[in-house]
Amino acid sequence: MTADSDPQAPAVPDPDTAALLAAGPFVRQPAAFRVLAVRGPDAADFLQRLCSQDVVALAAGVAVPAAFLDGKGKLLVTCLVQRDPAEAETIWLETHAEQHDRLVELLDRYHFSERLTFEAPADWSCQETVASANASGNAAPPGLEFAITRRGIRFVRRHGPAADLPTAQGEALADELGECLRMAAGFVRVGLESEPKTLALEADLADHCSTTKGCYTGQEIVARIHTYGHTNRKLCFLKLAPGAVIQEPQALHEVEDDLPVGRVMHAVPTPTGAARFGLGYLPPDFQAPGTQLRLAAADGGEAAVAADVTVVW
Repeated sequence: MTADSDPQAPAVPDPDTAALLAAGPFVRQPAAFRVLAVRGPDAADFLQRLCSQDVVALAAGVAVPAAFLDGKGKLLVTCLVQRDPAEAETIWLETHAEQHDRLVELLDRYHFSERLTFEAPADWSCQETVASANASGNAAPPGLEFAITRRGIRFVRRHGPAADLPTAQGEALADELGECLRMAAGFVRVGLESEPKTLALEADLADHCSTTKGCYTGQEIVARIHTYGHTNRKLCFLKLAPGAVIQEPQALHEVEDDLPVGRVMHAVPTPTGAARFGLGYLPPDFQAPGTQLRLAAADGGEAAVAADVTVVW
C-alpha cells in the first residue's frame, strides 16, 4: 500500500485546511525530521521482517509511509521509507526527530549477524515544503528528498548539510501551522497522539501497513483486523472551538446525553485563532464527518458549550 491508498481516506483537504493551504506553499528550515540509512546486502530483508511496509518491493526514490509495531500490533514508531535511487542496497528511513533515537534503539536491538550498517548523519539539516497536492512544484534538485501526499496535502523534505540545501520558494511555515497541516494529513506523533496500547489501525495508519507482504512484527494483529472486522476506536481529525493548546488527553462527550465517548489527544489553534485543529480517538458510531461532540472541561467540570467539536474525517 502507498499513501492515500486507504479507500476511506479523504482525497482532498477539507475546506478549512484548503483555506490554510491557499496562502502557501510554505517552507521551514530547519524542520524537525531526521534520517537513518540502513546499508548493506541484508538491509532490505532485515527491514522487511520488522517494518509494516513492503520494503523489498520499494521502487527507488519513492517514499511510502511505514510503521514499526510490537508483537501485539501496538504502535512503536512511524516513518517514511525509500530505497536510495543510486545505491540499491541502501534503505533510508525518515522520522520526526523525537522518534529518531527510539527507531535506532529498536533496529539495533534486532540486529545480530545481518550484513548491514546504520548511519545517521548528525550534522544534516532538513528543509520542508508543504503545499496543496495540486500546486505546481519545482524540479527536485540533487540530494536526498522525501516527497509524499496524504489527504490532499503535499510534503517535500530535503536532507543534507545546511549549506547544500537549495533555496525554496514559499511563505515561512510557523510551527503551529505546520502542526495544523500535519494533523489534517493524519500523520501521527507517536507518544503525543498515541499511547503504549494504541494499535496501528486505531491510529488510522492503514496505508502504512502492507496487506500483501509476508510476516513482520505485529502483522498477525493487522491482518486479523483487516480480515475480520474493525477497531473499537479510530483516530479522527477534529475541528474544535477556539481555545488553548491541548497536549494531554481530554474527554469528548456526546451532545444529547453528555456521556463520554472518546478523547482528544492534541489540538492547536489555527493561525487566525478562529478554531483549533486536533486529533482524537472515537468509537465507530461517532466517526462520521459532521458528528457534533462537546469537549469536557479540563478540570473535570461540565463543558460550557453545547457542541464545540466537529468530526472532519
